[in-house]
Amino acid sequence: MAVQSIRERLIHKLFDMTDSQVASLLNYADAIQSDELPNNYDEANDPAIGFISGSTDLARQSKQILRDEINAHSGWTQKKD
Repeated sequence: MAVQSIRERLIHKLFDMTDSQVASLLNYADAIQSDELPNNYDEANDPAIGFISGSTDLARQSKQILRDEINAHSGWTQKKD
C-alpha cells in the first residue's frame, strides 16, 4: 500500500464528514488563506487576545511585579537588595 500524501488523507476524510462539518472546514480554510478578519469575528471569544493584552514592559517591571505578589501567605520570601 502506497503512503498517502497529506492532501490525499484530507480528501478521504472529507467523504466521512457531514455537510455541516465540511462547511466549517471550508470556512477555516478560507480564514487561513485570508489576511482579513471574518465578518463574524468577535474579539471577546478569541482566546489569543489574552496572550497579547496587558503591560508591554514586563521585562522592566518583573522585579516589582514579584515584590508586589510577595505576602505572608505566598510562601515566597524576599532577600534584601
